[in-house]
Amino acid sequence: MEAAGQITRLLARMAGESGESRKVTYDEVVSLVYADLRRRARQHLRGERADSLRPTILVHEAYERLLRYRMPYQNRQHFLNVAATAMRRFLIERARRISAQRRGGRRANTTLDVDTAAGALIAHPELLIDIDRALGGLRAEQVTLTELRFFAGFTIEETADIMGLNVETAKKRWRVIKVLLARNLEQWHADGR
Repeated sequence: MEAAGQITRLLARMAGESGESRKVTYDEVVSLVYADLRRRARQHLRGERADSLRPTILVHEAYERLLRYRMPYQNRQHFLNVAATAMRRFLIERARRISAQRRGGRRANTTLDVDTAAGALIAHPELLIDIDRALGGLRAEQVTLTELRFFAGFTIEETADIMGLNVETAKKRWRVIKVLLARNLEQWHADGR
């Protein structure tokens, strides 16, 4: 919790800074969350081949994107939400590149298990892309919860904390999201997309 408060204080300070001092403060924020993000990425990508995506690459890419966004972060929650979105975008872009290289190959017949992290689906880029498309049918808060759980690998308890929800509410919303995603995916496939 101390780190969470420190992150929020640094983000507030950063809002009033510009140029090099803003980057120094930003680097302090990242240093507080980097080890945690890397650990999550490692869990996310567990079981992947050695030549596949490495946790350091995923976290570094998220960091680079966060730097490019140049936005004022309101608090720790906002920062982690944007980090989860950055991870999602990177994983989806990577999946699209891989899928494009495989054009003409057979589509993986993999079932959806959104309790599994997105990193476990690296070998199935088409399914990862389908899940990303299925998010289009969800409300913004549902997308945020999915990005934190599925794309950034936060536990349901951590996600609840980040979103300012109690754990039971987060669990209920996650169950609803899983049903909606499965329905959106079924519809997507039924339409032959």
